[in-house]
Amino acid sequence: MTTSTEGQPAHPGWEAGERRGSEPVPLSAARARPPIRQAYRSLAGAYDLRSRVARIERRRVVGRLRLQRGDTVLDVGCGTGLCFPDIVQAIGPSGYLLGIEESAEMLAGAQDRTKEQGWDNVDLLCAPAETAPIPVHTDAALFCLTHDILRSPSALQNVFGHLRPGGRVAALGPKWASLWELWWAPWWAAAVNLAVATVNNPYVRSFDGFQRPWSHLARFVPDLQVEPVLAGGAYLAWGTTPGTG
Repeated sequence: MTTSTEGQPAHPGWEAGERRGSEPVPLSAARARPPIRQAYRSLAGAYDLRSRVARIERRRVVGRLRLQRGDTVLDVGCGTGLCFPDIVQAIGPSGYLLGIEESAEMLAGAQDRTKEQGWDNVDLLCAPAETAPIPVHTDAALFCLTHDILRSPSALQNVFGHLRPGGRVAALGPKWASLWELWWAPWWAAAVNLAVATVNNPYVRSFDGFQRPWSHLARFVPDLQVEPVLAGGAYLAWGTTPGTG
């Protein structure tokens, strides 16, 4: 497992700008922007505990990728690597996982997890998704609790530029609950949305697009399917890119 800074491919064998370090780069090198810098600097250590409510949905979103042995996968905004175990189990030792994360504090958790498990087919890249120098073409891309990335067209353009035709995509994230989703108890919508705002406020730059957080993603994934989860306060989305691979 290797960890690299922005502009330096992490996988052994890539020569240009190669770096094989064992420690995450400083947060300043990742050029995180407020409020992400403040939030993850103070909350990264407790992130796994705080996000435990989504543990079942994490497994479901990885399952939507329909991963196979030998697949190459991007975990975009991988955080502390909470999705890594399910991904690595699915792709096997012949597969390859690249985790991209802007926050060095969060990436340190992913690095610890990778070292503890002894995964030698996992590499980490500390860079914003918009400018991450992705050095491979991949079979699948995961966006798990990455609202800001999904609202960034330039980030999606960068990621999808490295996804093979027919590549599989899956996303899990928060959203505003709507009255039609809670038609059986519409008065719950306000309570659900209050909880959504409270839980997610430290982790997102903006609530822009919370009505349909997947709207930019749908431009790259024409067959995108969306399923509300967690009482309408979150969603699963999945599909494939055009082409047959």
